[in-house]
Amino acid sequence: MTRFFTVFCTSLGSKVVVALTGLVLAGFVVFHMLGNLQVFEGQEALNTYAAFLRELPILLWSARIGLLLTAALHIGLTIQLVIRNRRARPVAYASRVYRQASISSRTMALTGTLVLLFIVFHLLHLTAGVVDTSFVDRLDPRGHRDVYSRVIHTFQNPWFALLYLLAQGVLAVHLSHGVSSSLQTLGLEHPVLNRVFRAAGPFVAGTVALGNSAIVLAIALGVLR
Repeated sequence: MTRFFTVFCTSLGSKVVVALTGLVLAGFVVFHMLGNLQVFEGQEALNTYAAFLRELPILLWSARIGLLLTAALHIGLTIQLVIRNRRARPVAYASRVYRQASISSRTMALTGTLVLLFIVFHLLHLTAGVVDTSFVDRLDPRGHRDVYSRVIHTFQNPWFALLYLLAQGVLAVHLSHGVSSSLQTLGLEHPVLNRVFRAAGPFVAGTVALGNSAIVLAIALGVLR
């Protein structure tokens, strides 16, 4: 146990944990998107899905607490690694020449912070109903909370629609580098795997951004009502 804790505290150990927690969070983002895509199946499908999750409180809250701890560990260790790197080189480079580093890799701290702020807003908005109280207590004909109408109402507002679309762009930039670098950090080195890992980030990022943006745009443009 002591040996594990010692390895965990090293930079290498912290990077591995950051990679693993990052992949867990990325997996949740994909799962969350797939669940939300049921909005295209109509009110009954989405509300039934939401009701199913609420009817399993132990599983739901276990997942929420687990995700919260995972996110806290991911963010905390990332900040710790940044501080370590800066202490290791207290004097900044006189000039920087980026040859292979992408915009995504150079802006991970910024996009990560923006994603965190958006998540807090999203939870207050559509989960807790604090930002917009419309439809919070409304029930559908089957007695389920009318999540569908709340989502439709939200994205019929052009400002909310624009905010969520911008957030998807930021999330895509963060995932694009985050997923690929996390897979590479785990140390699976092979020419074929390296190509797969490099493509995995943009693929996951593009899929999530496309799926979530399709929901927002379909509602904003009146395809879904």
